[in-house]
This record gives sequence, structure tokens and C-alpha cells, in this order.
Amino acid sequence: MTTATTPRSAAQAKIASEAQKAATSPYVVLYQLDARVLGGDVYCFTQSNRESAPITYGGVEYTPIDLEADGFEWTGAGTLPTPRVRIANANRAMSALVGTYDDLLGATLTRIRTFRRFLDGEPDADPGAHFPLDIYRVERKVALTKTHIEWELSAAMDQEGKMLPGRQVLRDACTHTYRRWTGAGFDYSQATCPYTGSACFKASGDPTGNSAEDDCGRKDSDCKKRFGETAVLPTRAFPGVARVRI
Repeated sequence: MTTATTPRSAAQAKIASEAQKAATSPYVVLYQLDARVLGGDVYCFTQSNRESAPITYGGVEYTPIDLEADGFEWTGAGTLPTPRVRIANANRAMSALVGTYDDLLGATLTRIRTFRRFLDGEPDADPGAHFPLDIYRVERKVALTKTHIEWELSAAMDQEGKMLPGRQVLRDACTHTYRRWTGAGFDYSQATCPYTGSACFKASGDPTGNSAEDDCGRKDSDCKKRFGETAVLPTRAFPGVARVRI
């Protein structure tokens, strides 16, 4: 099973059209906290003051939790926003993650903004219909109390202190982030690889009818299986780079 995504230009038109209406569908804000770089998982949630039951978007289920977030607004002052996120700690679930994964520092938080009409199960459901993604890194833990945990975020594009080159030049391996199977559909929210086809392949390159086994081996041959032997491949590998001998 796969979840089809509207081409980005059409999806942008849909979200813009809805936003310009005098009476819009209810506004929905979703969050994905990606702690895989720390050895954790991807944790998906939404604000409980707006939702009382889990909601699904793009095949991903978002659990309502007590959450406050502010500081995402961009200004013309030249400085990047440093939002803060406060999550209730009443059941100690978040403090357990903090203790296990080094305060979650370095994890990625993605904010997804859309309208209820585009959620799964709605007549106009479309996982591609959302505002531009807000992607931030967890920069520091500001507070940890019995009632809440607060983090300060930094924009993923904040280049202060970044060393060059910005990405590794690999001759034989693509560095795209591939789609992720959720059990109910494919999650494209973190994917940079543009592949949205129904054909699935294992990391070995062998075809499979099991969506849960779908993975990319990062080679040119894997790209050709998905996009075609004669297609212009969207790979991030650099096959023209010669090996350097020292």
C-alpha cells in the first residue's frame, strides 16, 4: 500500500487557495521529532488543546500531547528565529527520552502546517497539501521540571560555525533521504528523494511486493530501477569524481 502525493506545484496551489478563503478549514499543526541520529525513533505528535484523539496525515499517526510552541515567526531583521517548545512532563514519558538520548540535543524537529480537510480520511485528503516545512534542530534544553520540559531550537539552515564542504562528495553512494514505511503508508515528510512510485525494491536491489521491505541501496542501479534506465537520475552521488590516490 502506498500513499500518493500530489505534485508539489498542485499541492501548493491547493494550500494557497484554502488559506485565502474567508472561512478556512480548521488549521492543524503537526510535529515530527526525529531522534534517529541519537539512536531513537521518530516521534509524531500534535497539540492536545486542538485535538482530543490521534489524527493521521500521509499515513503517519500523530498523538495529541500537552504542548506549547512559539517563536517560529520570521522577521526582516536578519536574524533567524530560535523557537521554543514546551511539552508537559506529567507522565514522565518525555523525561525518559531526555535521559536516554542526551537531552535530545541534535534531534530534528519538523513542524508541518496544513488544514483539516487535507488529513487522511477526509474527502480532500492530500499528504502533499501543506505549507513549507519548518525544520529545526534541538539546540539546548532550557528547563526540566516536574510539569514540563522546554527546548530552544535553531534553524536547520543556520550556517554559523558550519565547516565546509557542506556535504560529503561520494562517488558511488547517493545521500538522499529515502521515504519511510509507517505500516499504513509511506511517509515523505523527511524524504528528499523524489521517488513516489508503487514499485518496491529491497536494499539489495531485488524487487519485492512487501512495502515494509522497500529500501534503497544508494547505488546508480537502484536509481535506474525506480526512474528508468534512460532517465535523468536525481541521484546525489558524484559518479564523475575520480578516486584520489595519496
